Order: sequence, then C-alpha cells, then structure tokens
Amino acid sequence: MERKRYSTVFYQLALFFFVAGILPIVILGMFMYSRMNSLAGQELTHSYELLASQYLGTVQEKVKQYETSLDFISKNTVINEQLRNGELNPYIRGKMISEEVSQSLLSDDRNTIRNCLIYSYLEDTPVYGSRVTMGDAAAREKWYQLWKNAENEWFYYENPVRAGENLGVLVYPILYQNITAMKWEQIGIVRLEFYLPRLFAPAREDRNTFRVAVFDDNGRNWYQTGGMEEEEALECLEMVRRESQADGVVRNVNGQMVCAQRLEECGLNLLLSFGRAGLEEKRREVNNMIFPLIFLVTVIDSAGCYVFAGMFSKRVNFLVNKFKRVETGDFSVTESVSGKDELRILDDQFNHMLETINSLIRENYVQKLEKKEVELQNLQLQINPHFLYNTLETISSIAAVRQAFTVCELCGKLGEIFRYSLGKDYGEFVTVEQELHHVENYVYIQKVRYRDKFEVFYHVEPKVQQCLILRFILQPVVENAILHGIAPMTGSGTLEIMVESREETLCVRVEDDGVGMDNRKKSELEEYISRPETNPGGVRTG
Repeated sequence: MERKRYSTVFYQLALFFFVAGILPIVILGMFMYSRMNSLAGQELTHSYELLASQYLGTVQEKVKQYETSLDFISKNTVINEQLRNGELNPYIRGKMISEEVSQSLLSDDRNTIRNCLIYSYLEDTPVYGSRVTMGDAAAREKWYQLWKNAENEWFYYENPVRAGENLGVLVYPILYQNITAMKWEQIGIVRLEFYLPRLFAPAREDRNTFRVAVFDDNGRNWYQTGGMEEEEALECLEMVRRESQADGVVRNVNGQMVCAQRLEECGLNLLLSFGRAGLEEKRREVNNMIFPLIFLVTVIDSAGCYVFAGMFSKRVNFLVNKFKRVETGDFSVTESVSGKDELRILDDQFNHMLETINSLIRENYVQKLEKKEVELQNLQLQINPHFLYNTLETISSIAAVRQAFTVCELCGKLGEIFRYSLGKDYGEFVTVEQELHHVENYVYIQKVRYRDKFEVFYHVEPKVQQCLILRFILQPVVENAILHGIAPMTGSGTLEIMVESREETLCVRVEDDGVGMDNRKKSELEEYISRPETNPGGVRTG
C-alpha cells in the first residue's frame, strides 16, 4: 500500500492551527487550572474558618453555661438560707441544697460535667449531702491548692482517677449580705468540675475533618485528639502566634492547614489542624474536572484542525495538479475545485483562461486547415477536370468506333481514378467498399500494362464493407507490391488483399509471392520505419 503523503500546505496549516488554536487552549486551560486550584483552596480555607468559628462558638457556649450555672448557684437564696439555717437537720438541709444544685444544672451538658459541689464555711451549722459538704473537706483535695494559686476562677489538673481525662475547674464564692454589719460575708464556695476531652472534643460529624490541641499560656498540653503530636501542635501554635495575633484565620504551616483560637474565658489556646486531606480532595476534584475538559477540547480542536487542513490541502493539491497537467499540454481539464472561497475564484479564472487558450488554438488550427484546403483547391484547379474527362470520353469514343474495347475500358477506369483522386464526391474517409473499388480500377490498368502477369484475389468480410478508412490508404501498398514484388519476376505472380475485423479492430493485409527482399534490406527498412521522425504518431507497423 502506498504511504499517504501530505503537502507542505497541510503541515503549514497544521502548525498554524496548533500555534493559533491548540496552544492557547492549553495555556488557558493551565491558567484556569491554577486559578480554580487557588479558588478551591480559598473556598476550603473559608469553610475551615467557618467550621473553626462554629466549633469555638460551641465551646464558648458550654463555658458560658458553666459560668451562668455557678453564678446562679452562688446567688441562689434558697441555698444561701439553708447554709445558714441551724434549726434543721444537717442531712435534710444537705438534701435540699443538693436538689437545688441539680436543678440548676439541668440545662447543662451532664455528660461533660464531672461534679458540682458546695463547700460551706459555716462551722457552727454543718451540712452534708450529695452536692454539699463542709469547707475542711476541700482542703484535703488536690484541686484546692491549685485553686489557691490560680490567677482566676478557671484552672486545670490531671484526673486522679482516670488518666488522659484532664479536668477543668471553675470555683465561685457564695456570699451572704450581712445587713447588721453592712458587708458581704463569704459563707462558702461552689466548685464545678468538667472533663476537658468532652468539652473540646469535636462533634461526631467533624471528627474526620479536623483535630484539636489545647494548651495553656505556659505551653502545657491539656487536651489533644488522636493522631496529633503534641510537639508538632505546639510548634504550629507558636508559629501562628509569631506571625499574627489574629485568631480564627486558617494558615498553611509546615504543610498543615491550621487555625489558632484563644479561649479568653478559660485562659486556653486552641489549635485546630485540618491537615491536607481536604485540600488534596479539592485539588483532585479540580483535576478531574479541568484536565478531562482540556483534553476533550484539545482533541475536538485538533480533529477539526486536522480535517480542515486536510480538506484545504486537498483542494490546493487538486489545483496544483491541474496546473501540472496543463503544463504537459493537456488542456482538457474541466474539473472544478469545491467551495466558494478565493481558491474557487482562482480555479474559475484558471478554467476561463484554459477555455480562452483552447478557443485560440482551435481558431489557429482551423485557419491553418482552411489555408491548406485553399492551397489544395488551387492545385486542383490547375487541372481542368472537365477537359480530362472530355478528352478521355473522346478517346473512348474513337476506340469504340475502331472496336478497341480495351482502350474504352482503360479510359473508363482512368476516369474513375481521376474522380476518386480529386475527391469531389469523397471526403477524407471513405468506406472499405469505395477504397477497394478504386484499387480494382488501378489493378485493372496494371494488369493491362503487364499483360496479365499477376492475378489478384480479394478476401473481404461482408460486414466490413461499410467501415470507414482513410482514402488512398490501400492503393499505394498494392502499387508497391506490384512494382517491387511481382514486376521483377520472370514468371507470373499472385497478389492477395484481405480485409477482416478482429474484435474491434479493422485488419487490412496485402501479400504477394514476388521476389521479396534480403535480410539486410529488410533490417534497414524496419529501422527506417521505427525512427521517430519517420513514425511520429507511433503507428504500429509489421
């Protein structure tokens, strides 16, 4: 199979379309990819900031509830009166106070709160219950000394019962207004303990989104979610604090998307780490959307460019081949280039030019032909046919009077030969029957001349009688056979003329049994006939 070749125009158009079409698409696609990646990162960062703000709001709301509950308990008049009431049994008063404390905590998250307990400083009115006891019991507990050293109401310590669940503590004083002394007297304290992991743990739906680490101002870690290293979290927090004091802003620190929050009420610093999974997921979404789109647009544009370049190149090649055919002398090209653009206009103008050239050639050919016909007519006019015919008739009449009938026949045959030669009633082409009749007239005259030295046999198929051949194509061959083949013989000879059809070809053959020619003469004659200047039309001989 021949390999398909493309023209220079095709490659130039393909290169142009690549530079002008496909390359800008790729560049624009990469810009869109970069821009969408940036927008996706900004959108994800914004969503992380909203999530961090929501998380901090939830924690602050819980802390606010703790403070509100303790404030309500510390100012509860029922609790205040029962702590100072020495008339009732200590356990009955303790039960009443415990119920009042439990009712005050109903609106809080009971799973987060470890304990809420009132310590009474009124030694002369002891009280005991599930949520109330005497103040001397507080001094024996671990949190008491921490509270004494705390700078505000909030402080933290490790859970002595269960490791890993650090505790947060909020302590409020219980005051009594002594109207007699006109001053506030502290009659006790109320302590609220809660589990830090339960306070700071993300909601169930957010656990896979971010991780949390909680540090105090001294850098001590009080809580962190699983999979988060304490040193790494503290380093990220310090770096965020050094860069900016603004809280709630998501930053990229050491390849981590982190957000620092300050919980002022508790004096704690929160670090939320979102990792890079979310960002990578966003980028994958952008990749899955942008790259197939770029590929699809590129393929469609490339296919369109290829088809258009091929079609245009084909039309250009068609026109170029048309020019080449005309260059070889073939002016018969009539096909037109398809389309309605300037290329079609150029082809139409070229066709018009070919028609003009053909018209001029035909006019020139006709003029030359007419000139030759005039020259031939002038030559023919030099001989007066009527004079010849009349002379032959006169000779024929005299011969008939003197009974020279052979002369009469010769005059008749010669007159027919004259008429056939002058072509008054014939054209350039005649039928086989007409050409054979002319040959018979010529043969008759030659037989009279050579006194019946030869015989002529005709083999002509009936169906070829009316076929057209060139006038005078047969008589010169017969004449050559008689003069050069039979005439030099000492005896008599024969001549055969055969005309037949083979498939769609008319075959004419003239044979004689004359003297013939030697091989050297035959070779010279064949070489002469085969010369281009002798046989310019490529006529088959032999």
